[in-house]
Amino acid sequence: MKHVQKFLVAALGVSIVGCGGTGATQKVVSTVLNSTPRIECIVAVQPNNLKHPDAWTQQQLQDPTNMSVKADLYDPTVFGVQDPTNIEATEQMIFQLVYYSTSPSGVTTRNIISSGVSFTTSDRGSVYGVLASNTGQFNASSTASTSPLFVSATYNGMSYASEYDVRHRQARIIGTVLDANTNMPVLAGTNVQFYDSSNTLVDTVTVQFDGSIRASVPTNTKTFTVQGDTLPSGYYRQFSYNAQTFDASVVACFTPIQILSDPTNQILPVATSSLPYNILVEPRVAGEPTPAPTGCTDTGLAVVHHKA
Repeated sequence: MKHVQKFLVAALGVSIVGCGGTGATQKVVSTVLNSTPRIECIVAVQPNNLKHPDAWTQQQLQDPTNMSVKADLYDPTVFGVQDPTNIEATEQMIFQLVYYSTSPSGVTTRNIISSGVSFTTSDRGSVYGVLASNTGQFNASSTASTSPLFVSATYNGMSYASEYDVRHRQARIIGTVLDANTNMPVLAGTNVQFYDSSNTLVDTVTVQFDGSIRASVPTNTKTFTVQGDTLPSGYYRQFSYNAQTFDASVVACFTPIQILSDPTNQILPVATSSLPYNILVEPRVAGEPTPAPTGCTDTGLAVVHHKA
């Protein structure tokens, strides 16, 4: 059995290889939303977070594109698609085996394969969480993983796998990466990287099919950048944030995240915070050079230039 979720998105046709996950682990993420099944991870909706828990079917609650369900949540940030390498301790997630089909008009349908699928994990002793083999429900333990873990889904004699990691509870940052011209989520597989006060890389999060990111970062995280070599070829190697443009091809072009709860100590809360602005990436124009960035100096330091 399968059920479907429709949303508008441009068809993508490249694969991205980037660094991410735990430590220096290499993360391979396909940006192709097509008929090949793939494992995705969503946040499990909790009944006590719903204003009307009896109004929804289980199928509706497991649809990360159902904005009506999101509107019924007391805390709407605990909803949506999760980069599985950024799961935090004691969180409850659901792994899904999905595939995509796109109509000639550009409407893409997200199809969940919910029958005949068996999930397994490389965490044989369930040290880092308990995975339900028949539903993909995953309850992370209080122990953070020290090396990459893998979840597999077997369907029709084929096996599909995805890396996942369990991190200590820390600051959760959510945001959206969109096409600057259309405001559409067409950058699945692109990586966003976060840095601390020493300009040390502390997390890499992958943009999901709906353009969302859900990062898990230390509380002293200060800046972020888009990893330029993970952007699709049809886009400039730069991005915009808060009306400033930043050079994504320069790793030191750090961008202030601007959601610090304590201006004095610049410490993020151990809670979920939303980026106040969308991250926008502009499609290339044939024959036109890359526009000059306005958000970084030549030394790579993050500088916000305010308009007069």
